[in-house]
Amino acid sequence: MTTTLAPYVLFGSTKPFLPPPWTTTDDRVRGGASQSHLSALPDNSARFHGHLDTSTLGGAGFASQFSPPQGARTDKEDGDGGSWDLSGYDGIEVEAGEGDGRVYTLVLKDEEPAGRRRDGREKAGVSWEVEFGVGEGGAGEEGGKGGGEGTRVFVPWGEFRATYRGKEMEDAGELKEGEVRRVGLMMRSYFGKQEGDFSVVLRSISARKATAGDERLNATDTVGRLRGSMSENRATPGQRPGKEKGAGWLDWFRSFGFSSYLTIASLH
Repeated sequence: MTTTLAPYVLFGSTKPFLPPPWTTTDDRVRGGASQSHLSALPDNSARFHGHLDTSTLGGAGFASQFSPPQGARTDKEDGDGGSWDLSGYDGIEVEAGEGDGRVYTLVLKDEEPAGRRRDGREKAGVSWEVEFGVGEGGAGEEGGKGGGEGTRVFVPWGEFRATYRGKEMEDAGELKEGEVRRVGLMMRSYFGKQEGDFSVVLRSISARKATAGDERLNATDTVGRLRGSMSENRATPGQRPGKEKGAGWLDWFRSFGFSSYLTIASLH
């Protein structure tokens, strides 16, 4: 297996997460009480932290941060800076430091924003996401290289799944690795399965080639296990009155009287 291509650092290490500032996308814009922050640390890493409230929206809740569009960054190294060309790599590696034992979501966006709504927020677009676990105090999750020094999780491109307004898309095609424009970090409730304060240190997010060690790393299918937990913890027909299995989160929110909402899976 050829691994001569050096990893490409998106954030962390030699490229600080901040500045410019990331965009906060929490459920507070639709009456929720969750909040998130991305705070820079001295070693070019960052801490994603906040509070996930599930009482206000009946068990639902989300808090997220999205990087600015790649074209807005000052460290433009790929073409005109409008996107990252990661097509020469096999996936994304997340290196986390001190964590809280929770499940987080990494999001990639490969489309230009579809414009803005009247309230100034971006319209919904397709997102590509995958869940990853971090250990408490830096101890690694099963399937991740962890221990006292933190957690490393490598996610092949094929593990990312497309979503639109919170609903998985089966006809979205494939992730355009050569046109990645934004990165997002999310904490979501899984309908009450996670709540309260959350915090994880992100040391770096990089694109890299796969290695033989990754095959052993993913042998327990940790990412698949976490993905399965998301499917199991999504709203059931009973939780979303009158809705059949597979309906989007928008339907669930409408059952509480909301005509529109800001989904945890898409930046509007």
